[in-house]
Amino acid sequence: MISDPVAALPLIREGKLRALGVASKIRLASAPEIPTIAEAGVPGFEAVSWQMIVAPANTPKEIVNRLHAELKGIVELPEIQARMVEIGMIPVSSPSPAELQRFINSEIVRWAKVVHQAGIAGSE
Repeated sequence: MISDPVAALPLIREGKLRALGVASKIRLASAPEIPTIAEAGVPGFEAVSWQMIVAPANTPKEIVNRLHAELKGIVELPEIQARMVEIGMIPVSSPSPAELQRFINSEIVRWAKVVHQAGIAGSE
C-alpha cells in the first residue's frame, strides 16, 4: 500500500508495517533508513502528498496575500518545522500564491495523464 508518512510512520516504528520506500525524491529526515522508491529500484518515481490552504476564487488579492504571509510565518517557525520533520513531513518554504496556482495546475495535468493512461476514468 501507499500511505502518507504522517499516518504510516507510527505503525512502522511499532513494527506493524514494513516500509519498502518513500515516494519522495529524498529520504525523510525522520526515517533516513527508509530508501526512496527510486533508490529501491523504480527510477524517477515520485508521488508525494502536499497540503495547502486555499480561499474562494473571488477573495481579494490583499486578503490572500495577508493570509499567505501570516501562514508562511507560522510554518517557518523553528518549532513548527521541527514538528513537521518529526511526523514525517518534508517542510518547504511556501511559494507565492501565483506559484501555488501554477503548481496546482501542473498537478492536475500530471495526474489527469496517469488517470487516463490507467483507464481509471473516461477520456475527455
